[in-house]
Amino acid sequence: MPPLLADFIHSRVCKPICAKSLTLPMGKIVAITNFKGGVGKTATALNLGAALSDAGKKVLLIDNDPQGNLTAALGYTPAEQKRTLANLLLAAIDYPEDLEIHLERGILHTGSGLYLIPANRRLADAAARLQVMQISQYNAVGDADRVCEKVMDSIMPFLRDAYDYIIIDCGLKHELLTVNALAASDYCIIPVQSHFLASEGVPDVLDLVRSVKEKFNPRLEVAGILLTMYQTRPQLCRSVRESVVDIYGGSYHVFERPIEYSIKVAECPAAGQSIFEYAPKNAAAESYRSLAREVLRLG
Repeated sequence: MPPLLADFIHSRVCKPICAKSLTLPMGKIVAITNFKGGVGKTATALNLGAALSDAGKKVLLIDNDPQGNLTAALGYTPAEQKRTLANLLLAAIDYPEDLEIHLERGILHTGSGLYLIPANRRLADAAARLQVMQISQYNAVGDADRVCEKVMDSIMPFLRDAYDYIIIDCGLKHELLTVNALAASDYCIIPVQSHFLASEGVPDVLDLVRSVKEKFNPRLEVAGILLTMYQTRPQLCRSVRESVVDIYGGSYHVFERPIEYSIKVAECPAAGQSIFEYAPKNAAAESYRSLAREVLRLG
């Protein structure tokens, strides 16, 4: 475990978090989410994280999907991971005083310089526990730090000051895991595949973001809509981009450069590498660098 993180966790465990400490500069948390599959959420989380790391930032990736796609994309076998996000969520619910121990064991330092909290199918058990909390109204009224939608947020004070950016890769389902990720984040990025009707799910995501912002996380903002799998020449891709800008550009940022379509992006996970390791001169690599530059401008 990184020394800075170990020292920070020790200070938080031994000393309660005070309002003053939370006003200090902290790392930014970014959720990558869309309810549709195949839009490039995991590729965006991995390659945005790698681009930020290449820019000199310390980056933690969190796999928030029981399928463990981000974990696999970094070269790990999800089923073999004994310490995952599920352990942290359950510890935050049942044994918050032991969270330090779980964090020490649950963060992997990957060979690419990124840090990772992995996931596997045990995360579905944690999601079920969150649902039980919700149905049974487990939390006392007014106990905002213990509501089931903010369990992940209760972990973040232990991590924020140790990393410049924390990027959360969300799964497909409209469920409490995604709500938890949004309730813990400063920003969200919505990837949209550049083909006909691909943006149909965006209103549902935006509705969820507005609901989470209103109920649980007033600081949450949409960093932007990101077009993925974009081909410069086909008229359809250009039409989709124009449509997305026309519909959403007045209210939400649309990232300047779409992510170029490349088979290399699809091949990266099999190699357990980001595009910058696998094919650094590929056009998609420059697309992700452009995305990272825009994210860095968020502050």
